[in-house]
Amino acid sequence: MAQTQTNRPDLHEDTGARSLPKSDRIKAAVSHAQEGVQDASAKLRDTALQTAERGVDQAQTIQGEFDSAVRRNPTLAVLGAMGVGVVLGLALNKRA
Repeated sequence: MAQTQTNRPDLHEDTGARSLPKSDRIKAAVSHAQEGVQDASAKLRDTALQTAERGVDQAQTIQGEFDSAVRRNPTLAVLGAMGVGVVLGLALNKRA
């Protein structure tokens, strides 16, 4: 025989819940929904913090690699910076 009842939580599971006034049942439903929203926002905040921490770690790693590359090849770094400056200067000069 197939089961017709769903697994979703129901406010009317308690036999006394139906005897409560409608306003109390609405308040209970709102309270239940509010707890769900608070739980979801806490999980979202934790995920955002973890993502931000990973981003900071990756940025620090990239910065460290860039610094060591500049220390190994300072002439190449200066020539590269000059090249970028010239390209930007030409691009901005054509716009003006």
